[in-house]
Amino acid sequence: MTGSCKVNSKEMRDKILHLVKNNPELANDDKRLIASVWWTEGWHDPELYDHLKMVSSQATITRTRRKLVEEGLIKPSKEATEMRREQEQQVREEVRRYL
Repeated sequence: MTGSCKVNSKEMRDKILHLVKNNPELANDDKRLIASVWWTEGWHDPELYDHLKMVSSQATITRTRRKLVEEGLIKPSKEATEMRREQEQQVREEVRRYL
């Protein structure tokens, strides 16, 4: 896998819809879906799903980090905070286009 793969929300929606249409079981298992998305993005590890089943989900880690920030127990850098705000604004703008 090379570099980072930034995908806007419409591209991700289309990718997920395509994957689930071809394999409806992906709608039942987030970790299998994640492994399938990452496979299409270049992470060709045949054991990826097995590894994902053994670790905490990205959503759990992210949600916990956010909660710790809200509680003032950790503090992200100014740069990271600004980057997140910009990304949130981009997502809001994309969502407005669909509404």
